[in-house]
Amino acid sequence: MTRLAAVLCVLAVPTAADLSCRLTDSTCLTDCAKTSVRFSIDASQFVAPQDPSDPPRRQVSDVTMGDRRFNAQAIMMDGGIVGFHRDAGETARALMIVQADGSARLTLEPENQTLIGTCITTD
Repeated sequence: MTRLAAVLCVLAVPTAADLSCRLTDSTCLTDCAKTSVRFSIDASQFVAPQDPSDPPRRQVSDVTMGDRRFNAQAIMMDGGIVGFHRDAGETARALMIVQADGSARLTLEPENQTLIGTCITTD
């Protein structure tokens, strides 16, 4: 019965979503440059393990930001909130959060820059 419930849970969750975002610097007032960010979220990565002794799973998101491509830790929270986190030490950190309504915020370090905008699902 537990296996059946786990299978039904997986089937109830969308398996993947590709998001396309257009962001601008939060301090910009006129003629703001747009930054394109695309990433994917695979909801099946977030399903609880069937066996407690299974090793932890990594939730990975493939990200394209402008002309850069990288892998990041995928984020999926209650209420339809998704995003990613990348920590490459002092050289590069990024935290992207997309609300269920598509509003988005990307924080970049060490640039100390915050980009805001909207995302749409393109799957």
